[in-house]
Amino acid sequence: MPEISGVGAVSIEHSHFSVGEHWERGFERRESEPDFQTDEPVVAEPGQLVVTSRVQEHSAPVVLAVNDQLDEAPGPAWTLIASVEYKPVYTGRMAVFDTMNGPAGSARESVEVFGLQAQPGEPFMALDPSRTYRVQVWSQGRSDSRERFDAAMEREEWGVHEGFEAYVIVFVPSGTQERPTPSESGSRRERMARMHGKPPLNMR
Repeated sequence: MPEISGVGAVSIEHSHFSVGEHWERGFERRESEPDFQTDEPVVAEPGQLVVTSRVQEHSAPVVLAVNDQLDEAPGPAWTLIASVEYKPVYTGRMAVFDTMNGPAGSARESVEVFGLQAQPGEPFMALDPSRTYRVQVWSQGRSDSRERFDAAMEREEWGVHEGFEAYVIVFVPSGTQERPTPSESGSRRERMARMHGKPPLNMR
């Protein structure tokens, strides 16, 4: 039986949003700059997946799920848009993030996923950090979302920001890896001092 999260409402700006792993104290931050010029609908980076929307600015329901069946659609209305690899880099606590405003909030309505009714709530999923995953991103409404959005703008329906797309992000275990572990304890100043014999000038 698939495990599903609550239904979040992600606020999308600049045509993208992320599904990212919460950084944990003691771990070195894994920061990267996704390639927003790519034509790929989903980009996998250390610690996050970046999903590209066909609509520049809107709100979309998103559900996270863990399933043991690859290529199993969440339902007949869902279309697979990408399949990428993901390896946890911290402790595997995944959440959906607005483009600009931090973690996504709760949606207002439920969504049917794998025959279950996902209820409005936090779009959060705890992965096993000792596993690797094949991540499949499924969508509804994406095939003509831009056209419907543009038509709404032509009708000057400026307040329309919902109902264009929906997403289910499915994590399917694909292998194993060494569990990520925290770095050596201590502040960055202390680590730099141990490495170089004294702290950098800007930390003295």
